[in-house]
Amino acid sequence: MTEKNETVKKFQQPGRVKVVQGSITNPHNAGLRFILNVANTQGKPESPMYALIDKKWPTVKREVRGWFTTRDGKYKLGAVHNMAVQSDTWVVSLLCQDDELQTHDDALRTCLKEVCKSAKYERATVHVSTKLTEAVPSLQELLTEELVNEGVAVNFYEEQAAQ
Repeated sequence: MTEKNETVKKFQQPGRVKVVQGSITNPHNAGLRFILNVANTQGKPESPMYALIDKKWPTVKREVRGWFTTRDGKYKLGAVHNMAVQSDTWVVSLLCQDDELQTHDDALRTCLKEVCKSAKYERATVHVSTKLTEAVPSLQELLTEELVNEGVAVNFYEEQAAQ
């Protein structure tokens, strides 16, 4: 079985990584774009991404709160919530933080595996702000392992300071 997997990966193109100077609220590239965001089990918008996203898409914060309020058996660490904010842009919330806002790497890995499946199926690119990678230090390494090595393109946005 591993021999078959190794053969498949041998012919699989690795994804590409691109660093973009600019705001994640104006994502580059054509096609469907997934903007990653982190959620916690408290349902409170505590991620540094909300300050950026809220300026352009204030409904994201309400949607994440609603996801918490109407939680069911699927609302647990490792869950993923997609929200279309434009026809070609989705904000993908990764439920990987507990009530104390501690990130669980195993839950984050589970979330990224689900994002990888969706990105491959939808032929989407993944967009991540460096503000998020600073807040969740293990994110960048896991993005490489779970997305880039699987053939998904990832763009990192270096947010410019407000002028």
